[in-house]
Amino acid sequence: MWDQITHKLRKIQGEQIPTRLSSRLLAFDACNDFQGKDSQGITPFVWAGTNHTKTIDSAAGCGAILYFLQAIGLKDDQTEQGLFNLTVTSDTVFKSCSLPSNKLDTSEKATVQAGRKLEITQVAIADAHHVRVMLKAPVQDRRTWFIYGGHIQIDGCKIAAVGTKPKTLEEKIVAYCQKKGYKIDKEPGYKNIIYIEGMNPDGTLNNNALNVWNDLRIVIEFKDGKPKMIGCWEATTNPGKYYTYNPMNPKGAAIIAFGQYKAWQVGIHTPGGGHEALVQTGGSVTVHRDANRSGTRDAGDTIDSGMFGINQHWGGDNPKSDVGRWSAGCQVGRTRQGHRDFMAIIKSDPRYQAKRSFIFTSTIIDGKDLLAQFPAS
Repeated sequence: MWDQITHKLRKIQGEQIPTRLSSRLLAFDACNDFQGKDSQGITPFVWAGTNHTKTIDSAAGCGAILYFLQAIGLKDDQTEQGLFNLTVTSDTVFKSCSLPSNKLDTSEKATVQAGRKLEITQVAIADAHHVRVMLKAPVQDRRTWFIYGGHIQIDGCKIAAVGTKPKTLEEKIVAYCQKKGYKIDKEPGYKNIIYIEGMNPDGTLNNNALNVWNDLRIVIEFKDGKPKMIGCWEATTNPGKYYTYNPMNPKGAAIIAFGQYKAWQVGIHTPGGGHEALVQTGGSVTVHRDANRSGTRDAGDTIDSGMFGINQHWGGDNPKSDVGRWSAGCQVGRTRQGHRDFMAIIKSDPRYQAKRSFIFTSTIIDGKDLLAQFPAS
């Protein structure tokens, strides 16, 4: 097997392979989380490809070997070919392998600025942090590069919707949205407004009971190319019991359909004393009409789209167990102070700062579907 690997490496690197062998071995150890060494330095286990913290003998760690082969492009478990558009969302370094950039020669890396757009013909998941892409046109005389997945966005490609395996809740939200084809804004300072139905603040699911503040209002911003949750509050995405049984519309109370909508501008929500909120003045939304008063989205519901005043406002500090009359279909944060914090955060978005009539986008997600596709770690 190693003869085949050496042959492939020679094909990739030409006759320079002898001088690059040590860097490849170091790269292997990096892929193995630097577990192939002890207090005395590198141990024989690293040459066998064995994570010596996980084994009691010197048997070769085939999993680690295969993982490394995939990382340097010798094994393609997940590859997609076609013509895709790659956008660099944060300043990044294109690399010849998945080794940290400070371990690579200048000829084996290229600094690429945020905003650059490139066409690619092949995408592969390289490891837990990188994707490997083949460019249509070379950068720095090289077409195949390894890139940190959090620094790029690839449109039209399924396997590279997220270049890393999502671990945190915000990473799972981003992965889910990209899988669904929803837009995620990664530019510095841009805010992504997300509502997750039936989820607790610790990321676990609840029974999504009627008239309970059992949903989440979340704001995500990308920092250093990675999604960060900069706000999370108890909320409701459904009407409370009062308006479920006493709907304002004869067709039934409005339950917003899961999806993404560009529809909200900063304004005043008049009911409840009048306070600053996101008001639905920028576009239509789609709702289920809860004619049977079940409090849930049902297959037989009438689907209605339009301007219904589905605002994002506060819930008057009602107890967690009682939505009361605070939602007739709006997306509502439970507390006044939490809502004030939410508004301050989204108003810091540079798009709103540049244009006060900016229309915000919000995404409403089913918590059960989110964790079904990206289970808890």
